[in-house]
Amino acid sequence: MPPLTTLLSFYTSLLKSLLTLVFARLYTPQETPPRSLKGQTAIVTGANSGIGLSIAIALAKQGANVCLACRNADRGAAAVSHVVSSCDDAPEGHISCQMLDVGDLTSVRIFCENWDGEIDMLVHNAGIAAPAAGSAAKSREGLDVMYTTNFLGGFLMTHLLENKLAPNARVVLTSSTGSYSGASYFLQAHNEAPPNHRRSTPGVLARTTARVKALFGIAESSAPAYARSKAQQVLFASLLQSRFEASHQTARTAHAFTPGFTSTPIFDKFDVSWRTWLSNPLFAALKITEKWIAVDTDEGAKTGLWLALWGDEIGRNGDGGGYWERMERRTSFVTLMSERRKEREWNVWERDAGIVWNG
Repeated sequence: MPPLTTLLSFYTSLLKSLLTLVFARLYTPQETPPRSLKGQTAIVTGANSGIGLSIAIALAKQGANVCLACRNADRGAAAVSHVVSSCDDAPEGHISCQMLDVGDLTSVRIFCENWDGEIDMLVHNAGIAAPAAGSAAKSREGLDVMYTTNFLGGFLMTHLLENKLAPNARVVLTSSTGSYSGASYFLQAHNEAPPNHRRSTPGVLARTTARVKALFGIAESSAPAYARSKAQQVLFASLLQSRFEASHQTARTAHAFTPGFTSTPIFDKFDVSWRTWLSNPLFAALKITEKWIAVDTDEGAKTGLWLALWGDEIGRNGDGGGYWERMERRTSFVTLMSERRKEREWNVWERDAGIVWNG
């Protein structure tokens, strides 16, 4: 049983996050302290739009060489042009785009094999809220596409690029407030592997519910898988920080953050119907209230930008491996997990990525 103070801190953090979801527009806009990034290099995945694009522009404005890692060549090229036009003096070659689909582990391996040069900021931002209509629910490797896209691709990418990380590199993961709802899985000590690996026989109620949904064309909710993938990012940041410290890479840091309720292109891909309210009520509610409650992407991106800029300095204060919101460290579910359970999760990730992460 965790100490009472830890439980209190966790639930206080949860309450703050829930309040932020509703009242973020009433909060004072965040101010990101500038830092010269001249000579530094950043990779931002999913940088052709939304939070990733906002982070890429801000890093470029402060002098960084920025690689936009995108899965669509045309959108990536358009994003490069947009970033360059947003900067007053971006030199030729300052901003580039390379093809990367984090939902395809082969694409991840090719990207990493072709990467040349030191990396100061590695921002894992690419993700999906649900598989695209008509697309496969499984990746090429036979894994859940949400799990692969939102988490496993970034896990593998970090491993393959680890020897190219600068001595004070900052690894930043765009998680979500939804990670709190995904925490329950990781706090169940008996679970050995993520749900997309476990097989079980559904009960009568579950089978009946499935039949009713199938009859009315109601899809299974993507919310649980999304929440788990975002919780995995929070756990990964903590465990990666521990590995950095164990290998005496004490200036390297890993951080996860939530942008809160942010108006991103994810909602443009999400249509709401009566079926949506039954299959995915949370996303339906967010879609309906987005224009009144959500903050814009520049505001939502600020905590991630701050961590990319100052993450190494934050780490000097012992705050590496944390979960952040509005530039404040929150107490995540990771503090409630057993070390044995954390190790099991890491082993599952290694198995699914087809690697052994020494060190």
